[in-house]
Amino acid sequence: MATFVIPFRVNGKTRLGDHRLAEAMLADVQAAAGEALVADEAGGQGAAVAAALTGLSGPVTIVNSDVPCVTPSELEALSAAAPALVAAPDGTTNALALRDARDFEPLYGAGSAARFEQRLGARRLDLAGLRDDVDTWDDLERVRGRVGEHTRAYLG
Repeated sequence: MATFVIPFRVNGKTRLGDHRLAEAMLADVQAAAGEALVADEAGGQGAAVAAALTGLSGPVTIVNSDVPCVTPSELEALSAAAPALVAAPDGTTNALALRDARDFEPLYGAGSAARFEQRLGARRLDLAGLRDDVDTWDDLERVRGRVGEHTRAYLG
């Protein structure tokens, strides 16, 4: 069984400018993952994940907090395929499954999916609930009909 880690900035997604929406999306990711560690550490996403993984070993799946359409079955498929990842349309990494937490390297940022793929031998999966991240209000409108219950409740 994989340990789930969700990087999350307490102040929410600055591009959306709405911390309550960010919290609702996080709640949807947590609901899909079940028990999960929420990683919020100074220094960005890589530093937050690295800090959360300190001292851990065994399978780990890292899932961004801005994928409110994710389902438990998608997380199971990703975890089972480790090492594997789901890239965002812009080439960044929305989710990453590792066979062992000690395999993590902080390679996030522009083009990170290709870096993780090359460095870890990770397989790319196309799982819509993990692929479709919400960075803008247009993104949210595009996935509105598929978001989880917490984001749906927030949107009213």
